[in-house]
Amino acid sequence: MDNQNLFSQSYDQITKQILGTGNNYFQMLGNPQSFNWPVAASGQLAPEAYQLMSAAPVYSPVATFGGVGTSTLFDNYRQIFGHVGFNNSPEIEQQIKDLSDNVTAAQNEVTKTWTNANTAYLTAKQNGGVIFEAQYPSIAEWMAGPGSNYATEAETWTKKADAILKQIQSLNAANQPTELSDALALMARPTSSPSAGDAPRGWTKVANGAGVLEWQPSFTISTSSQSWRQELTKGTIGEKSITLDASKSDSSITKSWAGANVSYGTPFWGVYASGKWSETNITKSDNSVTATVKLQSATNVLITPGAWYNGGFLKQMANAGTQGTGYSILQPYSSTGGDHPLFGANGICSTMVTGLVVAYKPSFSITMKSSTYKSFEQSISASAGLRIGPFSFGGSGGHYQHDVSTTGNSTTVTGGSTSDDPVILGVTVGFPGTEKP
Repeated sequence: MDNQNLFSQSYDQITKQILGTGNNYFQMLGNPQSFNWPVAASGQLAPEAYQLMSAAPVYSPVATFGGVGTSTLFDNYRQIFGHVGFNNSPEIEQQIKDLSDNVTAAQNEVTKTWTNANTAYLTAKQNGGVIFEAQYPSIAEWMAGPGSNYATEAETWTKKADAILKQIQSLNAANQPTELSDALALMARPTSSPSAGDAPRGWTKVANGAGVLEWQPSFTISTSSQSWRQELTKGTIGEKSITLDASKSDSSITKSWAGANVSYGTPFWGVYASGKWSETNITKSDNSVTATVKLQSATNVLITPGAWYNGGFLKQMANAGTQGTGYSILQPYSSTGGDHPLFGANGICSTMVTGLVVAYKPSFSITMKSSTYKSFEQSISASAGLRIGPFSFGGSGGHYQHDVSTTGNSTTVTGGSTSDDPVILGVTVGFPGTEKP
């Protein structure tokens, strides 16, 4: 069976039951994650928190994201300023346009480097097996060691982009309004050492894969660093039940904010063994499968970017060229639409994370034909984790327990996670400049 129906059922019920009406801009994670971030020291963000909060989700209702090399809101936001002019002469506009093309080229090299790094890491991980997995559980650790050349290359291209942006800032300086100069100033990476003194406005300290503090643009989570765990375990919504039926068709996901543009990345059914997730597609030949996932509580944890982010400015850019803005977007770019949009579905700065959809203490019940269970009994029994779409039990995030009962030709597997860590089911998505998709 095509498991898009089950992804769609999960998406529809999470959106309605947890987010409710009025907030349907939801991206469900194909790679559910435990919300077990360590509490960072004052003035810092945990690397795990920064990676997720700073990411720019792909334009899809279901996707995997997060980790080194994922497109970030800050990088995308910064690129906008390389393609904007303000009441300049044609000669200055042309100079800025040429420089903006160079910014794009440098950013493309950064993206290419991260893509190559991810490919190299996955290849090394596949060839290295359990030993490699234990030594380099994430790409961050690998890039602090054997993959450090990729980090160096990405940093080199990033610095080139920064230098070009400063040239554009200088050319724009004669006519630019205070709002623009302030925005450019807040984006400038601090030159002081992160190990000494407080973070400048709009910036925070994040440890890299080698544990060395680096300056990163700040983000704020709606619960304090000292109390978020306690708050999330309480939740803000009472128990909810997500019911799934392999025999039913559901097209909710194709009617979502991103339409039929769906990227799963991982299978709907999976087991965790030998340090990795693998597919266990119990619905491939059994459309009688039903499942219920109960959530003890759930909440949407709001995320906001720091002072470096100026949403009002982006709105002006999205309306650049209209009456009264004074701003112009340099060809071949446009605000939305066309081959080179700044905003919208295919834009440079298209999405941002506005919240984390988190559940606490999920439990499950799966009923299938006994013959189906027999086919997968060994993999289920030997597993250290179970995955049902965006719901994860055990695996690298903790342990889970399960029981099996059979009545007639029907077998039911029940269980739940033993972890006290909340689970991130997905994120709510915002759209810079446009507010809506």
